[in-house]
Amino acid sequence: MNTDEPIKPEDDGTLHGLFLRCSNIISRRIGGNASRRRIIALLDERGPLTQRELRELLGIQAGSLSELVSRMEKFGVLTRAVDQRDRRRTVLTLTELGYKRAREPREMNDERLFAALTPEEREELRQMLQKIDDAHVKWEREVGGR
Repeated sequence: MNTDEPIKPEDDGTLHGLFLRCSNIISRRIGGNASRRRIIALLDERGPLTQRELRELLGIQAGSLSELVSRMEKFGVLTRAVDQRDRRRTVLTLTELGYKRAREPREMNDERLFAALTPEEREELRQMLQKIDDAHVKWEREVGGR
């Protein structure tokens, strides 16, 4: 590692850093975060949508959607094109890869993503992650997420 470069959280050697690194790997392999997966699902279900329609369905800010769409376009899961009927609008359409990602069963993703683990290790990991999730939900209920 170049010592002149700032340390990224995923490179700091901590459990948190390793978790972030693995999370980023998984996110890249399945096409992104929950918002990206939701965008893929909406475009799969409804067909091409304008950015405005998608923004309203998701309830997110225009800038946030634009950033997500740019990343998804870079990953090759959707395309952006000017609407031929109204050149002020941008229409989003899934690519072949996007349709493939929309239809991949989660079990297939588990097999591919966690192939390095034995079935027993996968179950242990699932239980540990569930424990962390349960504790976070409890904490949010108790303190309102503060």
